[in-house]
Amino acid sequence: MAERYVRPPLVAREPTPTWIVLWRFRVTALALLAILVLLGYAAFEHLSGATAQDPGLSSAPAFR
Repeated sequence: MAERYVRPPLVAREPTPTWIVLWRFRVTALALLAILVLLGYAAFEHLSGATAQDPGLSSAPAFR
């Protein structure tokens, strides 16, 4: 029984420049940091009640 798989020939090519990899890492890290800061700010607003119309008072409804 003959083998059917034929390995493609290896083609020499230059490696990816290191500056591209470095900038890809930096952009990804900055994007993740920005997302983390925005999520932290949203959580702070939600937990502190600052999303109410009057953030100086409690956001709970007043009982009369």
